[in-house]
Amino acid sequence: MPRSPEGRPRLALASLEAGGGAGRSRRRRRPRVRVVLTMGDPAGIGPEVVLKALSTPGLREEFDLSVVGSRAVLEDWARRLSLPLDAEVTEAHESPVPDEPGRPTVTGARAAVEAVVAAARACQSGAADAMVTAPVTKATISEAGYDFPGHTEFLARLTGVESVVMTFVHGARRIGLVTNHLPIAAVARTITLELILDKLLILSRGLEESLGIAAPRIAVAALNPHAGERGAIGDEEERVIAPAIAAAREVGVAAEGPFPADSIFPRLGTGGERDGGRVFDAALAMYHDQATIPVRVWGLAGGVNLTLGLPIVRTSPDHGTALDIAGRGVADPGSMVAAVRLAGDVAARRASTRAQGD
Repeated sequence: MPRSPEGRPRLALASLEAGGGAGRSRRRRRPRVRVVLTMGDPAGIGPEVVLKALSTPGLREEFDLSVVGSRAVLEDWARRLSLPLDAEVTEAHESPVPDEPGRPTVTGARAAVEAVVAAARACQSGAADAMVTAPVTKATISEAGYDFPGHTEFLARLTGVESVVMTFVHGARRIGLVTNHLPIAAVARTITLELILDKLLILSRGLEESLGIAAPRIAVAALNPHAGERGAIGDEEERVIAPAIAAAREVGVAAEGPFPADSIFPRLGTGGERDGGRVFDAALAMYHDQATIPVRVWGLAGGVNLTLGLPIVRTSPDHGTALDIAGRGVADPGSMVAAVRLAGDVAARRASTRAQGD
């Protein structure tokens, strides 16, 4: 693989940047958002849900889709599952990649990360408008030598952004996170007034700019049971969270709370749903599982992970590699399809906003 002067691999983006002649002609006649999908861990269900998404009726007509990863891996999976592979694939790894279902490898982890880097660079260069990341195996990526808590943190560093908000979108319900992949024991000492305020600002701005929600109302979850019971079950609500909400309101963010976490998630919704008791456009959760549990209850197929605060558009399906079912052909592509549609919609909205500002 060619290398940059700094010694880092220069990932192949030529096909994304140039595209085929027929593809260029088609886009001139009918411009479409260009969404690039990463293949994910080659041993997980990533390649399967990517292939199934590419075969979803109507999706290719809505968006110009391509994949970054290993064509050999995707061809193996296509044969294994009797699925078609008729999308453009940009190679991001020069050597053979093992892809035995359910058995992640260090080589596969490197290939998965290189695909993420290549897709992000394509978005940064303008060769793609949005990226959708298939799931990866974080433990194997760590064994490969990468500092990779998750896609969210990795892409923030890659694009030079100090702070982003992991946001779960499930239809009209959205939940942002203050902390992402942290041990529970570290959450209480990590949340600060400044951190919560920062996340509220990013979430509010992102809801407007990326999802088109004017003046979004945000419910902020408490950390402790019953919102701390006025300090009897923890003082983070009074000492940290409430002051952060007050500071956010002073700068125009419509934030309320802190509310007991078990009370706010049924109240998420938009528009006319407010009259039915769903009064908030989004919630801000303090830690990972506080947000992901309700999303799972609402239904895995409709959930999407959207990173707000990045200079590029990135979504992902709201599930992991599912190594236990990899290769069986039973993976549901619903979340991947929803992630593609959301990525395309966000990219189109941002492009429209930029055009109006020119």
